Amino acid sequence: MTSPMLGRTVLAIDELIQRPDIAEIVAELHDLMTKQGLGWLQDQHAAAAAQVHDRMDVVNELIGKEMRHLPASDHPDWIRLGLLTAFITWAAGKSGTCRHNPSATRPQPVAAAAWKPGLVVCNACVRMLTLPRNSPKDRTCDACGTITAGKAEGNGIWSVTVAHGAFIYMAGVCRDCKYWTE
Repeated sequence: MTSPMLGRTVLAIDELIQRPDIAEIVAELHDLMTKQGLGWLQDQHAAAAAQVHDRMDVVNELIGKEMRHLPASDHPDWIRLGLLTAFITWAAGKSGTCRHNPSATRPQPVAAAAWKPGLVVCNACVRMLTLPRNSPKDRTCDACGTITAGKAEGNGIWSVTVAHGAFIYMAGVCRDCKYWTE
């Protein structure tokens, strides 16, 4: 997939997921896929998405936070477009992966991070996305590039994790780029 084609695809999907009638469109696609004999793929994807949702619930409970369900339009462009770019590149077979080689044709929970573009990993290999603790990269805002003092203290980095089905996208933001309220 060429860069212009990737860009056009990402922008088209971004426009689609922000439509007010997206639920109806997804239901139509679901029906079409079922008629084409691809119901098994949808079932696997739904199971993987449920695993992601359950794990995010557990993590949020452990850290004492509440999961927020935000429509796509409530996320800034750099998050939506970053997630979609990571997803489309991976689905096209153009991303690096962990040794388990997760594939969009074999739905399972997978993760990508703004700070490691071009890499998608399975749950067992999510550690590949970690950065050395308190390193300059660990303290860099993925939105604006500011290197902060540290983790979420005053002028630190706040973590954001966005799930789109079974695809998890993580980023870190500084105080000025944090787009949600506590």
